[in-house]
Amino acid sequence: MRNLVSTAPAPLKSLLRPAIQGMRELPVRAELVRQRRQAGGRVVFLPSRGREQSSLLRIYNVAAGLRPLGWQALVLPWTLTLAQRQRLIARFRPDVLVMQGARHGLNRPALYPEYTVVYDMDDADFHLPHLEQPVREAMGQVAGVIAGSSYVADWCRGQGANAHVVWTGTPVSKRKPVPQSKRPPVVAWAQTRPESYTREAEFVLEVMRRLSQQRPEVQLRLYDRQGQESGFLERFLEAGIRVEWRETCQYSDYLRSFDDVSLGLAPLCPETPFSRGKSFGKVLAYLDAHVPVIASDACEHGRFFGENNPALPNDPGRWAERMKHLLGNVGARQAVADNDFARFQEQLSLEAAARRVDAVLRRFL
Repeated sequence: MRNLVSTAPAPLKSLLRPAIQGMRELPVRAELVRQRRQAGGRVVFLPSRGREQSSLLRIYNVAAGLRPLGWQALVLPWTLTLAQRQRLIARFRPDVLVMQGARHGLNRPALYPEYTVVYDMDDADFHLPHLEQPVREAMGQVAGVIAGSSYVADWCRGQGANAHVVWTGTPVSKRKPVPQSKRPPVVAWAQTRPESYTREAEFVLEVMRRLSQQRPEVQLRLYDRQGQESGFLERFLEAGIRVEWRETCQYSDYLRSFDDVSLGLAPLCPETPFSRGKSFGKVLAYLDAHVPVIASDACEHGRFFGENNPALPNDPGRWAERMKHLLGNVGARQAVADNDFARFQEQLSLEAAARRVDAVLRRFL
């Protein structure tokens, strides 16, 4: 629809745009009518983007997970105008608005003064220069915050907000996992725009350089290649590391890409302030695909990973040795995958996240 408008002649654009904008309301109106027949608390979600990455995991999926718990939950597409948002919210009459951070220009609590607003923030956006001010202002305007990590929650409390930690969850796949015995020596670092995470990239480079000297057949798989990275890939290749760098893809394809992965890397370098707010993110995809995770002992990782697969200090030698051991021992790798998957089901599933969000939102009914 957007392409139709952008390629149309100027006079036609003014006619098409309102019609297309109105069509974006139709699914919401149908859902609004359907849920009006149900009893229970009413919540409207305002995502920062569409059904992708954090908006999918923390907004669309959570809304679906709340409905079996007795909620009428409505998600408004991020493409709606402010007038459309306000009109649909007024019709639904929610008890609570859940607003996903400040990355969307209309996600500002001051625009909805008559409603109880609960903020959802998964990253340390207060460390980003263009978001620091709107996030800081929001802390004095919201009834509460659902934070993705303890670091984010502590910052919000320091600003006077009532914050609760809810780890990001995800639906547990029903697909039968590929056994470790059938997986090639592929190591994934599933970081979005990995070239922008300079400290983590340097660490992964050194870990893989050491591992490749002992296991030259191992391949590193990177993600989210957008064709504008200058010299990033060459540094890995020059270090003797076999690398596959995949382009950005649909989330469903992204999840399936881990079926042939033996180990997943989750480095966090808290020296970078923004990284201190990270929780599980890409780790969810590893765990769901039964991929053993090598994670930094930082932020939330130490609270999740246990004795069977402890998180490690950011020591390249220890990481390389741990990876060498697991790559050479299928039984140990399978045991780690099975044990962490069980913990994942219990603590990081969509059902677990929905129960925690339910407990937070009921405080505001």
